[in-house]
Amino acid sequence: MQLDLSSLTSVRDFVRHFILKKRKLNVLINNAAIKLSSRDLAAKPTNDKLEVTMATNHIGPFLLTHLLLDYLITAAHMTGDARIVNVTCSHHDNEQYSGVSELDTNNFQLTKEGTFSSQQAYKNSKLCNVLFTYQLADSLQGTGVIVNSVNPGMVPSTQLDSKASKLTRCFRLFCLHYLLRCAKFTQTKRQAGKQVALLATSDEYKGLSGNYYENGVPERSSIESYDKELRQKVWNISRKLAGLSKDDGFDEISLSSIV
Repeated sequence: MQLDLSSLTSVRDFVRHFILKKRKLNVLINNAAIKLSSRDLAAKPTNDKLEVTMATNHIGPFLLTHLLLDYLITAAHMTGDARIVNVTCSHHDNEQYSGVSELDTNNFQLTKEGTFSSQQAYKNSKLCNVLFTYQLADSLQGTGVIVNSVNPGMVPSTQLDSKASKLTRCFRLFCLHYLLRCAKFTQTKRQAGKQVALLATSDEYKGLSGNYYENGVPERSSIESYDKELRQKVWNISRKLAGLSKDDGFDEISLSSIV
């Protein structure tokens, strides 16, 4: 099924087609992400007038998750287990990387002059993945749906840096992927995928919700990600940008919201 997470229309069309298939949904993995080139010095808007990194990495998955919640909750009631896995990375932590700062909710899409950088846009979107995980996990308590985020490690062989220069891509692929893999500093796609798949399917994680995982074990995420006021602000901003009308609860999330 085709899905462009940078487009809110595409997300809604995807869900309409999913409904027609009349399938049960036990697992949702929000994995797709993009990162612009360091040469991009200004925010790139989508057709929905959203900054493309935030739209693809957070707002699109945020909307998709909300529109599919009814199906996940129903599956959890039927089988006792349904799961949402949000794939993030260590770059969500501004204290670990130079050149990025904390998320400014008054400049959520980095549209203020001189504030955009591909690194900051990516960092903000990956932080939102973690904030969304924690807030959603709290909201879904008692439904049988568990929500976790995972940092599968550095995986240079993916297409995440497809917008980067040829020199940067070669460096990541040959130096980081092959040389540093021996030191277990980087992960192969199979190794990273296994972490995500186990979190989505293994009985080891059944009933465990609201956690941030690295290498299969819960770890501390960034200091910023534990700011409950920031979580709520990002939740409200995301709902508005995604076109969801209410700030609290899921009463409005039903089939009528997408048809």
